[in-house]
Amino acid sequence: MANCPNSNERLFGGAVVLEVADGCPDVKPLEDEWLSLAAGTSKGFDFNPNSVTSDADDGGGYVETIITNSDFTISFEGEVRKKDKLDQYGIGKFIKYFADELKAKRQPGIWVRMDYGPVEFVGYMTVTALSSDGGTNDIVTFSTEFKVGDASTIEVNETDAPVTVPLAFTKNLPATKTADEDNDVVWDVEVTGGRVPYSFAWYYGSVLINPAINPTAATATLVNRAVTSASAGSYHCVVTDKTGATITSVTSVLTVN
Repeated sequence: MANCPNSNERLFGGAVVLEVADGCPDVKPLEDEWLSLAAGTSKGFDFNPNSVTSDADDGGGYVETIITNSDFTISFEGEVRKKDKLDQYGIGKFIKYFADELKAKRQPGIWVRMDYGPVEFVGYMTVTALSSDGGTNDIVTFSTEFKVGDASTIEVNETDAPVTVPLAFTKNLPATKTADEDNDVVWDVEVTGGRVPYSFAWYYGSVLINPAINPTAATATLVNRAVTSASAGSYHCVVTDKTGATITSVTSVLTVN
């Protein structure tokens, strides 16, 4: 099926992505800081509301239920690789972070985002379960669970809600850059508006820079290592949001001495 904007086919588990990002609850991560957790096999959520009941004699013969709060939980199960992929947070880093926080007597908090069809869950959460299992003839699996760490950060957003702020640059590229040979050159952009997630594509002239060769070419910050005279030329970035809206940065001309 084509990428139809009004598509309403059924959601399947492989299309649900759980992402995490390091940080503190007072600063929401930038778009390029989010990484998928690992190779997932199951993701889910449970609002798990807490309630009390009233059976007062003026209730008309029915017990009335009142929800007082929610023990909101996100769960994730996945498979373990010998080495984590570079475009993932990775189970190795995740386990190490959890253990280090416990050793330091800190809460193992992390930002969590789950795109769940028409809604998106975002919030700073605490890792409350982490286990693994693997039989001799089975793929090694792991499971983890997140509960609310900072209630003020929890958001449930409609992914199909109208875009009220258009996609725009808050930081653009300089028109020119100069560098000496063998030095690194860094370009970076910052964007706002539209609808997350954003994707970034960097170009050298009219040629797309392959992220498989330079992984930074898929992020908001392009790093060109040890430039040579062959690196001189024009660079620009095209940013695309979830709706398909695009913006193009200023063209930056690099001179190599």
